[in-house]
Amino acid sequence: MKMRVFVGPALAVVAGFGSWVLAQQPGDISELKLRDWEPRPMLKTKQSVVERPAYPVVDVHNHLGGGRDRLTPDRVKHYLTEMDAAGVRTVVNLDGGWGDKLKQTLSALDEAHADRFLTFALLNFEGIDDEGWGRREASRLEESFRAGAKGLKIHKSLGLSYRYRNGKLMPVDDPKLDPVWQMCAKYNRPVVIHTADPAAFFTPLDRFNERWHELGTHPDWLFHDEKFPSRDEVLAQRNRAIARHPGTTFICAHFANNPEDLGAVGTWLDSYPNMYVDVDARISELGRQPYTARKFFIKYQDRIMFGTDTAPSRDAYRMYYRFLETDNEYFDCASGHHRQGFWMIYGLFLPNNVLEKVYHKNAEQLLFGRPAVSRGSAAKVLWVRRTEDFAVNGAGDAPAWKQTEWEPLNLRTTDGHKYNTHVKMLYSESGLYALMEAEDRKITATMKEDFLNLWTEDIFEVFLWPDERYPVYFEYEISPLGFELPILIPNFGGEFLGWRPWRYDGKRKTQRATAAVGGPRQSGARVAGWKAEVFIPYDLLRPLQNVPPQSGTRWRANFYRVDYDDAKTTSWDWARVGSGFHEFDKFGTLIFE
Repeated sequence: MKMRVFVGPALAVVAGFGSWVLAQQPGDISELKLRDWEPRPMLKTKQSVVERPAYPVVDVHNHLGGGRDRLTPDRVKHYLTEMDAAGVRTVVNLDGGWGDKLKQTLSALDEAHADRFLTFALLNFEGIDDEGWGRREASRLEESFRAGAKGLKIHKSLGLSYRYRNGKLMPVDDPKLDPVWQMCAKYNRPVVIHTADPAAFFTPLDRFNERWHELGTHPDWLFHDEKFPSRDEVLAQRNRAIARHPGTTFICAHFANNPEDLGAVGTWLDSYPNMYVDVDARISELGRQPYTARKFFIKYQDRIMFGTDTAPSRDAYRMYYRFLETDNEYFDCASGHHRQGFWMIYGLFLPNNVLEKVYHKNAEQLLFGRPAVSRGSAAKVLWVRRTEDFAVNGAGDAPAWKQTEWEPLNLRTTDGHKYNTHVKMLYSESGLYALMEAEDRKITATMKEDFLNLWTEDIFEVFLWPDERYPVYFEYEISPLGFELPILIPNFGGEFLGWRPWRYDGKRKTQRATAAVGGPRQSGARVAGWKAEVFIPYDLLRPLQNVPPQSGTRWRANFYRVDYDDAKTTSWDWARVGSGFHEFDKFGTLIFE
């Protein structure tokens, strides 16, 4: 973080529609119009300019436009210049549209500048009276996801503007949208949804309205009219949709468009684990309640993301950094978006661990499929390709395996045997395939039954944690002789509660085979290595949640190998854990293509 600090008078409230030269003489002060009042505060406070954030930033809410005509090379270069100056790594563009416009936008941003831009798709709300509109748009959205769109944006027009031919507004929880939400769940793409607007926009435009100057400039933002539902009803519609689709992730824009009532927002987050919020264009509301807001950020630090709703501008970003990082008092935040009230705001001076999550870690989990890991750690991600089912034979020579690359396992200690070990994974409609290939010199395995303590001899292990909401995961072990141990492991609050053998029959049976390389597959044999090939059916995993995976689904996982040559224990892992194998919060992430 780079910060400049100075002490000076607090910034004046420039209230109204611009600056006017006061025409009144001193004796006319009683005739001064409120729009012309430009007080110069006598208060002297610390004022900071945070030039770069404490951590890299992912801006999850921005509007860069779409199509090649808008996104010219010069314009995109300007965006990148401002982002680099402000320490912004990635900007989410919510203006992707669909069809050719989306493809042009992806080409100009996501493909030309990988990981710097992520583009979201839109729906076409024309023809909502058609019986098949929802299925049509879900199909269109699937095409958008396959083209490269990273999520879906829903504007506030849903619930406030889109009407059926009979004049009735389309509600946010209209069942016609169910196929759309389900498609987002299928591809594990988040929905950024803007529902309703600030509370003052739903009240009369009179002397009591705290945003009268803003509404005077934008009268179309006023929804206090019998033509519109109440603000509470529109927000309730959104929440009903979120509750009805727990497998879909909803990022509720503008702090769920209720920063005036953080108690209600907290209740929603407690009720809907698939709900997140972003801060964009609402620091004016949050900053006038700094004590409450700071407590809220700390309590819900895993559910809040950074956004601006303002085209990339170093000055706008720096206003957000000042709000989040400093303890500055009574300052004007209009440069962060635009003037939204007569009041000043106060900084939250959030702890570093909270800043890191808000700035980028929470967004990475939803947008990149990356697990939340501490700074300096390498996030392990394995993209799992889809395949048709095939028979395993231990040789790993099925044509399907040629579709994917080897993923290396890493030696956990410096004094172990430096045997190369790597794995592959595929998935089908019915289950997962894992293939391990390892160098070795001797098969140290004597057990000749399933469900024994196989880990005390040579072993390959797969750990699968499909749903992070529940601290129960599946472990599969296989020895070079082809014997297996499938188990379920409950691990609550970091307390390892032992393992439970997971016996099976019928469709729940695994397929497994092993092969020795350069020697016989028997106990004590001298070999050059061994292979293990396993099929784990979803029927065996169904007691766990988030099974089976769909395209875009994320599971946490890890792979291990243990070898006992020369009375020396050597171990390997894929995602680095500590002294034990059961630090499941450090597992890597599988993303199913």
